[in-house]
Amino acid sequence: MRMRTAVLGVAISAGLAGAGLCAPKPAAKPAIVDPPPPASLDVGDVEAWASAYIDRDMWTLITHDVEGARFVRPEGGKATAPFTIEADIRTELFQPVKMGPGWARSGLAHWSVDCAGTRYSVLSMTIYSHNNLRGELAKKPAADPAWMTPNEFQTATIKVICKAVLSGKPLEPALGAAPATPS
Repeated sequence: MRMRTAVLGVAISAGLAGAGLCAPKPAAKPAIVDPPPPASLDVGDVEAWASAYIDRDMWTLITHDVEGARFVRPEGGKATAPFTIEADIRTELFQPVKMGPGWARSGLAHWSVDCAGTRYSVLSMTIYSHNNLRGELAKKPAADPAWMTPNEFQTATIKVICKAVLSGKPLEPALGAAPATPS
């Protein structure tokens, strides 16, 4: 009886295969589609873009510029010395940017910030090929801790996180510091 059941099972499988009715193949994962840039760099348009396309669970949008938007966790960061803090800075780019390992759309960096000297160092960072921190391209668990001079947009981010952490007050976004049109 077992032999007949086994032969019948093989025959049915062969018949289904011959008829093109094999077991279904697993569905291919849909390609990740990154969002279009915001309509403009006006605060409302950037906020609408972030609300529509970015998984912001526990991340606060604090600044933006022509390349993208920066987010921090609601707690902002922690003081490590009287005028020095550390914070995780998440960047979501409006367009892909060419980096050494490939085209990046988002990143997460751990900054040390000298609030009095308005400078920062990157203690670690990970860059991703897609928005929402998906598709890891490269990771530097211990980046170069040398102090860097921030550009005007990084300065805006530094001011917001330093004010929040050093005062103990909630984060207040500083979204208005961006040119009127994206590049």
